[in-house]
Amino acid sequence: MSPDNRQRLRTPQGTESFFLEEAYRHRQLLRMTEDHFASWGYLPVLTPVFDYYETYRPLLDHSQVERSYRFPDREGELLMLRSDITLFLAKQMGLSLKDAPLPRRVYYADSIIRHQEEEDISSDEFFQSGAELIGMKGRDGDLEILMLLHDLLDAMRLPSWRMHIGSRSILDAIMDAEADPAELGDLLEIRDREGMNRLIGEERANLLLFIGTLDEFTELSSELIGAIGKSSALPALTAAVEDLKSLTSELSATVSMENIRIDLSEHGGQPYYTGFTVRAYVDGANSAIASGGRYDKLLGSFGSPSPAVGFSLMMRKIEPLSEFAADAADESPVKIAGGNNFAGRYRDAAQRRKNGERVAIS
Repeated sequence: MSPDNRQRLRTPQGTESFFLEEAYRHRQLLRMTEDHFASWGYLPVLTPVFDYYETYRPLLDHSQVERSYRFPDREGELLMLRSDITLFLAKQMGLSLKDAPLPRRVYYADSIIRHQEEEDISSDEFFQSGAELIGMKGRDGDLEILMLLHDLLDAMRLPSWRMHIGSRSILDAIMDAEADPAELGDLLEIRDREGMNRLIGEERANLLLFIGTLDEFTELSSELIGAIGKSSALPALTAAVEDLKSLTSELSATVSMENIRIDLSEHGGQPYYTGFTVRAYVDGANSAIASGGRYDKLLGSFGSPSPAVGFSLMMRKIEPLSEFAADAADESPVKIAGGNNFAGRYRDAAQRRKNGERVAIS
């Protein structure tokens, strides 16, 4: 095969296609997810496939810029393909909610397009679904989003899933003025204790590397806070720790905490988070399958200073691991209509489809 023909048959990195049974499982799981959101009072929204790059550049970190696809339009303006639905949604909602009654509950499900190296362990991030609660301050909004995610993960029937709840507020409170937030975030992602000790000191690193149950966090919180000594950060840090304790304590009154851990290394991965953060993990996935949290300032970048909280799911990571998706395909096989001719087979198939069967005419 010539190099030109080989190039034409390749699929660009950051895109994918899937077919037949795989696509059927995808659609069945997606339908269940959308029904779940709708049952909680959330309405669907759609975002554009591309938008002006300059609109989002101040909100992108270095890795996001590197992974995004950008190209000029016919007038020479630089455009960016949708690489993260949350940012595109924030602009759309920020422009449309200036005089709208709040809160608003919305959900989305669509493809994202961004560069992935072939050896990138975070691959399969090509389809996002998620929910956003806009215009509701305080604890009830946080708890609603956490329970919305919790119940959805449960319904997906995923193996040994866990929710890790952290706090961007705690990270911001103890951030050394001279420390690079992006570098610290990278070190937290891989839990590099030695690098964090060098960057922010051992006491602060120990606090951010805490992971445990609510009881363990409650028991050790005073000791963890005290380890940083007298500091101008102490009042803000104490308030952030107490807020996380209060949030998870109220959550424990609603649901079992068996699958939930407090993990202070979870900072959201995006600079726009302002409060609690959450990620979900599952056996068999090489990175988080869901992430989110509170971001009260993001919509203000687009003209509507409304508080917001939400999460997104990486559906393509979830599909091969979900028992619901597997059963959806297995429990509804295609059957063949009966009859001596096409008209008879058509009538038989039509009647059986009314009863919920999947029937091919021949």
